Amino acid sequence: MSEMTLSDLPPHARLLLALAKLRLTADEVTEVRELASDGNLSWPAFLDAAAWHKMLPLVGRHVHRYRLDRKLGEQGGFPYPWVFTTAYLGNRVRNQALADEFAQVFDALTAAGLRFAVRKGFSLGEGEYHDPALRRIADLDVLLSRDDAPRAHEALVNLGYVQGRLAADGDRIEPYNRQTQAFWRMNLSNQLPYRKTASRPDISDFNVDICHDIFQQKWNISADAATLLARAVPVTLCGTDSWQPADDDRMLDLCAHLYKEATSLHFIEDKQDLQLSKFLDLALVAEQTAPEAWETFCKRVGEYGAESVAYYSLHFTAQLFPTAIPAQVLEALRPADLSYLEEYGSLDGQTACWEQPFLARLFDPARHTSGAKSNVPLA
Repeated sequence: MSEMTLSDLPPHARLLLALAKLRLTADEVTEVRELASDGNLSWPAFLDAAAWHKMLPLVGRHVHRYRLDRKLGEQGGFPYPWVFTTAYLGNRVRNQALADEFAQVFDALTAAGLRFAVRKGFSLGEGEYHDPALRRIADLDVLLSRDDAPRAHEALVNLGYVQGRLAADGDRIEPYNRQTQAFWRMNLSNQLPYRKTASRPDISDFNVDICHDIFQQKWNISADAATLLARAVPVTLCGTDSWQPADDDRMLDLCAHLYKEATSLHFIEDKQDLQLSKFLDLALVAEQTAPEAWETFCKRVGEYGAESVAYYSLHFTAQLFPTAIPAQVLEALRPADLSYLEEYGSLDGQTACWEQPFLARLFDPARHTSGAKSNVPLA
């Protein structure tokens, strides 16, 4: 497979990467303007990529904050700037509605005497992003001991949640069939999603995803919720008391999540396997990780035998954000055999190798899986 560098990417991809920062320096604003003035840039391709990679809200704030909609000399501004700024403002309203709902979930779990921790989502949005409007949040990911699942189920049902999927009419939740329930129970580390209708134009349904182990059963390693919850730290999220994993556990959780979705046929088929936003999540957390915390993280990875999982996510994050991951960390975690970096489908029992290098497939919505199909039932 031929090597590829960031400079080999098409103009719209290079522009999106240049904007994948919380703040832009004066030199970076100049670079963005130069990329935006490239005569070969396809704005439709940029808009599609920004939406697909869940970067529209961040782009919108940059357009407003750095006046990228305005001309500067011979350089034109971003076309249709309202598309980007409205995405940012709309995401603020949407995430506030999610926060209001999920605060009730936190309070209900606490009232039931349950220990839980929030993964990703608002933990990142109100933490590393310092602005809940910047990150598009799809659902609430909660780490919970498997022994506490029955009481959590009762608490969620009392709030109107059902384990099921949104019906085609969008007005109700259809329970999953027995086959799907059995498959998830035997093969996956997550409960089937809990949902309830939202009846909003910006939110079809509220979704709570309960996880009992940050690793997948087929990886033959385990970091169960009970162990991680014993190290969890208290935080205030969505305006109420909550918990999140300790820093080293949180980093490993992000690595495991990225690795799972990047290599699973289910997410590949939905084109959610490789999204720039996931790598940015990991880069932002990594950039705020102190040297002693990296030592703890590497020790934890070794204890779990999760070197391949952690290295995969940190390796590709470093390709996109070269200064985010310390070189000594990558060296310490580097497995002897790196051929697995180009594999996908192992969770589905259909291991295959990509024909494109990472950077090419990251921005190629037409990438395919040679006819392989996910076996995860969702009915």
